[in-house]
Amino acid sequence: MALMDLSQVTETFITILQSRLPTFADWPIATTLTASAAPPDSVGANHAVSFYLYHVKEAAHTKAQDWQIQHDCPLRYKSMGLTLYYIMTPRSNISDVEQRAYADQLTLGLALKTLHELPFINDTTTVDSSGGPVLAMPLALRGRNNQLRVTLRPTAAEDAAEYWQAGTQAARLSAYYEVDAVLLEPEQRPSQSGRVYAVGVHTFARKAPQVTQTQNTISFTLPGESDIREIQHSPAQVALGDTLEVLGSDLQGDYGTQLLLSHQDFVEPLAVDAPWSVDTNGSRLTAVIQSSIGAQVILPGVYHALVETIDRRRLPNGDTRDFPRRSNPSLFAIAPRILAINLVATEFVIQVQGFEPHLLSAEEILLFVGSERLERVSANPPGPGEFVTPAAPPVDTDKIILRLSAGLSSGDELAIRLVVRGVESAPNWIMVP
Repeated sequence: MALMDLSQVTETFITILQSRLPTFADWPIATTLTASAAPPDSVGANHAVSFYLYHVKEAAHTKAQDWQIQHDCPLRYKSMGLTLYYIMTPRSNISDVEQRAYADQLTLGLALKTLHELPFINDTTTVDSSGGPVLAMPLALRGRNNQLRVTLRPTAAEDAAEYWQAGTQAARLSAYYEVDAVLLEPEQRPSQSGRVYAVGVHTFARKAPQVTQTQNTISFTLPGESDIREIQHSPAQVALGDTLEVLGSDLQGDYGTQLLLSHQDFVEPLAVDAPWSVDTNGSRLTAVIQSSIGAQVILPGVYHALVETIDRRRLPNGDTRDFPRRSNPSLFAIAPRILAINLVATEFVIQVQGFEPHLLSAEEILLFVGSERLERVSANPPGPGEFVTPAAPPVDTDKIILRLSAGLSSGDELAIRLVVRGVESAPNWIMVP
């Protein structure tokens, strides 16, 4: 999987847009689309879209791989992994300003849907066109096992202006994409490894580790009760400081055991470090959830747990070699932890642990009081039925401030439900003042 000409990647997406958009039922009849790889301000037609490559970055996960090449210049013989960054901008030149805006919004909406339908592109990927299905990749890319993954970047509205040199050029309606799994073709190696004269055969009494489930126990007391209730979650739903239990078989290696976490934010699964206090007896592994793994912040969300065992064997030449074996992934969730809820004047102040709510986007944090979903606002203090996540002062960045809706009955007990990146907090209640 490699290529030399980056324009072939761009040509793939121009083909997809040029072919697919005119086939939508919403597309104006007998209207031509101009899809171009040129910069946005260099493109123009009644209906036009620019898909412009504006930045390239070396992919960290390929750069960090250990390539065993015995040569003075080993990088010549290693594929260079790249991430390509594109900006997609509709550019209508219809004279009527209002009709031009409508044309741009129609073109962008259909283009977004098109790329959403084709997140992975390979040799056999086809796209509908007015003349029937066409292959997305140009001929030069096919037959070499090239696979492209296109992702819509979650660019904040206030950050989008930076792409347009704010102050000298007006911001334009755009979407921002990244394309991964692009490898620059390496040179051919001038030599190869020698013949093997001694073969080591290594046997293992145990099988590879196998995870059957994750679980944990949540304790809480219902309003009006004194007894503590316990609920066991499987898959686990743990908060910071809680103990995650991983159940399975062969979860302990002769030379070590590691717990790894996988998430869409990570390039590769991360092995937890010492503060997680990993312990195992072979059939049960436990770990205490922390807010970070090294420099990587661990936010609430849905993760996969993997167990890696390590066995060590001696080779025929007297050296030793470690044999890592990794389990299947098993789902679990890290829930937001509410430390305290206090009534201050007319607002309730929720203090959370391990993350700063103001850094989360509107889609990543939801707040419910009873059955009512509160609206997130930027004004502090919030209005009735609203909540705010302060970005300052620093002492308040771990807090959420909310005001109850009008008309609630004093003395009622209402459940507080905080949902962060799809995971809900443990049960909490407040009393209407």
